[in-house]
Amino acid sequence: MKKIITSTLYISTFLLLTIGCSGKEPVAETIQINPGKFDSLLIKKVVATNNDTSKMAFVDVHQLKTERWDQLAQPAFWKKIICLSPDSCIVNIAETRTPIEQVPYTDWKTIVEPELSREKGKVRNKYNIANDKEIYITSGKRHFFEHRKTIPYLSKAVQYFIDNDVDPFYAQAILLIESPGKSKSISYAGAGGPFQLMPYEAQKYGLVVNSNRDDRSDLKKSAYASSMSLKNNFIPSVRKILNERNIKYNETDTWFRLLVMHAYHAGPGNLRCAINKINPTTGGQELIVKLWTTEACGFKNESQNYSQIALASLLNFDDLINSDGDSVFIVYGARYESKVNRKQLKNISESDQIVTCIEKYERDMIDGTIDFTTYQNKTTALKNRLAKINTTYPLKESHYISLASELMIKRMNEEAATLLQINLLAFPDSKATTDSLSKAYKNLGKLELSQKYGNQENKVN
Repeated sequence: MKKIITSTLYISTFLLLTIGCSGKEPVAETIQINPGKFDSLLIKKVVATNNDTSKMAFVDVHQLKTERWDQLAQPAFWKKIICLSPDSCIVNIAETRTPIEQVPYTDWKTIVEPELSREKGKVRNKYNIANDKEIYITSGKRHFFEHRKTIPYLSKAVQYFIDNDVDPFYAQAILLIESPGKSKSISYAGAGGPFQLMPYEAQKYGLVVNSNRDDRSDLKKSAYASSMSLKNNFIPSVRKILNERNIKYNETDTWFRLLVMHAYHAGPGNLRCAINKINPTTGGQELIVKLWTTEACGFKNESQNYSQIALASLLNFDDLINSDGDSVFIVYGARYESKVNRKQLKNISESDQIVTCIEKYERDMIDGTIDFTTYQNKTTALKNRLAKINTTYPLKESHYISLASELMIKRMNEEAATLLQINLLAFPDSKATTDSLSKAYKNLGKLELSQKYGNQENKVN
């Protein structure tokens, strides 16, 4: 095994200003930076939360745009899905992920065969799509891809991979797609933790996984197991596949990294089957695009999608961390409220400014960058300001119902019920609100309340 050489640590002390509306004094923070061969891959940003700031390093993926990966239909499609509300869906052509139309997900989610095939046939006729082109209905995944929530521990994982002498690109890509913001999640197959490691893979590198303890939820330990798996298995497997075909590569090439991602997800054996079916003589973007439409052995639709979603997530994250220059703001509401309080927003009415600020805090809460209590405290003060200028919030009956729907998808049923109760005060004749309340209480196991609001639904005109 190649000996791991750890670069000498040095300390850089600098003054970071607290950004936002907390009113705190500047915070002096000591940051440890580990220089070395991966430095050229990194981009450093000042990251502002609701309480403080710190300097963090991420992998710079700007080359994805210079290489025009963002112009390909499949990553562009998944980028939309990542940012789309779960109550919406995109009807698309499966092979190319070409969007056909965006509609409410309720239009499709209850349809089953044979009616589903008939409805897809109507779409084909409407848009003149050939019968041999499979139609997919893909709902929004914004509730799953909590990329802002991922930022603080993603930067730590990047450093852990560097310490283990493994390309930190993989830390960033895997965390953004496997379980963003969900360090304790367990998949249907039994993979767990932020890097979605199977028990045997984690145990191979010293992690304890049993009924009483699961080290896979520990970021540092799981990063070690994931990086060692890549270093000892998945990266060498991809090298071997390409070397056998005399295909030239650079290990920092995007297409090489994506092949490694496919090996990490589908397994080297299934990736080899797919490569054998394609029978390439060269690598590059063309090889990856061919993989997206190739099925072989266990390399099927989910495997095809994997690097598409990886690209989309990386592109989305690149937009996120570069939207405010050298700074990254995790809590959008605090950032916007700071502008409101400093009167930096011109030609926008006071009520519109406050409404926008509330909506940004709502998004922060849904995305998990602030907790529900913080959200309530922040928005209550803003709603009181609105009331003083004769504006009540929410403005529309459907607004809190939509937010509650997202919360219930994330199993935040108590929070959903709280919002819906507020909505019922504002719109006492809302049948849709009582229906949603009944559902929220049913999810909580409060069947009497569920029945109460279910009965109210029948009484409301």
